[in-house]
Amino acid sequence: MFTSTVTFGSSISTSLLQPRQVFSEAFTVLSTTGTNLPCEFWTLNFTAVDGQSVSGNVTSDNPIGVYVVQEASYSIWLKNGSCGNTVDAIASQLIATSYSFNAVIPSSGTWLIVLVNSSNAKNADGYLSVYLSSGTYTATQPLTSTVLETIPTTPTATSSGQPTGIAGFPISSIIVGIAIGWITVALLRRKRRG
Repeated sequence: MFTSTVTFGSSISTSLLQPRQVFSEAFTVLSTTGTNLPCEFWTLNFTAVDGQSVSGNVTSDNPIGVYVVQEASYSIWLKNGSCGNTVDAIASQLIATSYSFNAVIPSSGTWLIVLVNSSNAKNADGYLSVYLSSGTYTATQPLTSTVLETIPTTPTATSSGQPTGIAGFPISSIIVGIAIGWITVALLRRKRRG
């Protein structure tokens, strides 16, 4: 029997490695009570590289804005007195008491999760969990198929010095046939004489 394995191509799979937890705690975003500010910020800074994934979940007892932005964009917000801009964010929710996000970091550097409370009457208390992927794992695997091929064997003639007979008839059958033929001839001769 003959066995061969044939490769038809390859399969490439990419998967995220186990994410690590960056933050998982309660927070309080102050209200604007007693200030002339349009909003108050609460921020979480983290460093990430291009291609990493940031994900998380925010819950709050008071509606808040949620943004994932680069440090430079946040600095511009502070300078301009802005309460946030969805254009600058890779993930955002304007007003929510619950928000889940998952975004790919487009460039390396310092990033922030910014929680914004625009209420002038109530603080926003809640809980934030944030995860950052530690990269990707790429695997290339050949696509193969195993082929089993059976090669039939044919008997080979051997020479032993003895007669092999007529094809399809064994020697004993030939001898019996000749003996019956002689007996028949002998009986026919006897019948003619007598």
